[in-house]
Parts: sequence; C-alpha cells; structure tokens
Amino acid sequence: MALPRLIIIHGYMAAPEHHWFGWLQQQAIRQGMQVIIPRLPNSESPQPDAWQRMLEQTVGAPDENTWLVGHSLGCITALRYLHHYTDSRAGGLIMVSGFSEAVPGLEALDSFTSRLPDLPSVIRRVSQRAVIGSLDDEIVPVEYSLRLSQQLLAPFYGLPGHGHFLGQQGVTTLPLAEKLLTVFRSNSTEIVL
Repeated sequence: MALPRLIIIHGYMAAPEHHWFGWLQQQAIRQGMQVIIPRLPNSESPQPDAWQRMLEQTVGAPDENTWLVGHSLGCITALRYLHHYTDSRAGGLIMVSGFSEAVPGLEALDSFTSRLPDLPSVIRRVSQRAVIGSLDDEIVPVEYSLRLSQQLLAPFYGLPGHGHFLGQQGVTTLPLAEKLLTVFRSNSTEIVL
C-alpha cells in the first residue's frame, strides 16, 4: 500500500523552503507520510494555469490518502486543483490564510479568483476540511479566510498574533496544522485542541 501523502502548496512570492513548510514536512514524515512541496513556477508573477499544470505533473490525481495544506494563494490553487479532478476524492484539506475572492492590494492575483471552483463538489469529495486564519493578518484580512471557511462548510480557527503566517514574522512552526492533520488522518470527528 502506498504511503499517505501530504501536499503543501505555497503561495505568492514563496517557495518550498519558506515559512513553516519544512517544519510541517518533518512532522508529517515522522507520522509516516510522503511529503511533496511543489516549487510552483514564477511565484513573483504567478499564473493559475501554470500552477495547475505543475500540480498535475508533480502530484497527479488525489485519492483518499492525499491531504493538502495550502497557504495564502496556495489555498485557491489547491481548490482549483481539486476541482480539476472531479472523480477523485482527497483525505483532507487545511487552508491557512486562504481566500476565494479578489483581495484589495493583491490585484495581481485576481486571475486565480475570477472563476471560483465548484466548491460543493469539493465539499462532497473532501470530508475533512479546516481553515486557519490570523486575527492580525494585514495581507489577507481574516474576514476573507472566514468567508472561505463558510463557503467550504469548514471549521474556522482564528489565531492571534500570527500575521500572514510568514517566516519573517516569526512563524516557522504551525502546531495547529499538525494537530488538524493528525486528527484528520485518524478519521476522528472530535477535534480536541
């Protein structure tokens, strides 16, 4: 049987070695997971179709042993990826500082949100979902992540003092994401934090 997979999807102006991604990778490896953090092309000037192609090439189709964690632009990218595989399920989805609509100040990313993925289809195929936001996020204000959680019918976890969950803001670990991943993988319906 293949190892369960964790796919970590970085965001705008980011790379696999940034922020808390490597830390979460190590935690997941300790849990016996294979971890893929695709280096999405041209993160300084991203294009949704190019990011979609890279995910398809490096990850392939998801299955019930595939968990996805997206950060910022990586969240809508994960949703677009899942939308593409309409006959596939995934184990779970954790969105960190995510958004599904145009964000003021981030107009360069509007092409990612101009056509919303079929979220009811994603909900049907991904039973474990959560959204994490920071109450003091100045890049993607917390209300955008809250609305995403409502659209996904997913629990919302608002954390104080995490900014946009960036390494340069001191966020190099994200224990809540690890905890949610552990709970999701155990198929528990009760989340104790």
